[in-house]
Amino acid sequence: MNSIIPVVGTCFYLTASQFLQEKFRDPVNQTLVEKPLHYFSIFHNAGLALFSGYTCWSLCAILWKQGIIHGHNIYMSQPFIKSLIFWFYISKYYEYIDTFLIYMKGRNPIFLQKYHHVGAAICWHLCYEYNVDMIIFGTILNAGVHTVMYSYYLMTLLKWKVRSIRMYITSGQMIQLITGASYAAYYYYPPIETVWNYWIIMFFNFYIYGLIYLFGQFMVDNYQSTKRV
Repeated sequence: MNSIIPVVGTCFYLTASQFLQEKFRDPVNQTLVEKPLHYFSIFHNAGLALFSGYTCWSLCAILWKQGIIHGHNIYMSQPFIKSLIFWFYISKYYEYIDTFLIYMKGRNPIFLQKYHHVGAAICWHLCYEYNVDMIIFGTILNAGVHTVMYSYYLMTLLKWKVRSIRMYITSGQMIQLITGASYAAYYYYPPIETVWNYWIIMFFNFYIYGLIYLFGQFMVDNYQSTKRV
């Protein structure tokens, strides 16, 4: 029954995106929500930055205390870690709001963002449900990058002049993905994980390869083309 959750989440994400895209094509609707949307965005990004920072710091503290151990269901068998991963997984559904906010501003998100949101919820769901310990390291990397990313979004909303660091944040996202995919390869050596969990890790890695390609294309389109000009 739990496997239905990411399917329902994906259907909701796509349906809501279509609805908001059509509704907020009208500039009048955009104007009506402009001010409350701005204040909501501030709290939205501040909340995700704090939550991501807490998650990253908590998991790093656990690894510092317990050490890095490779095996099946070693970390995920611990209630506090399982709880942290659960809430980080749930946050992947809440992050759909990133896309919804873009539509409500009358803009269209790029395919990279939609691919990222749908894939992340599915991958974290599988790792949480089947106790894939690799997700601990993936969560640390993802939460660390999200702490910086959502802090950046918050600062731009507060009119801080931080646009110059945008390229470095994207580079950090690329480093996160390459590091995560490379480290996950360690778990392919049996008998660290179960056979089913190997397939989950492989699925996760293929998702990451797609992100690496899309982020690479994004960097070329947004940064390399700017330099040529």
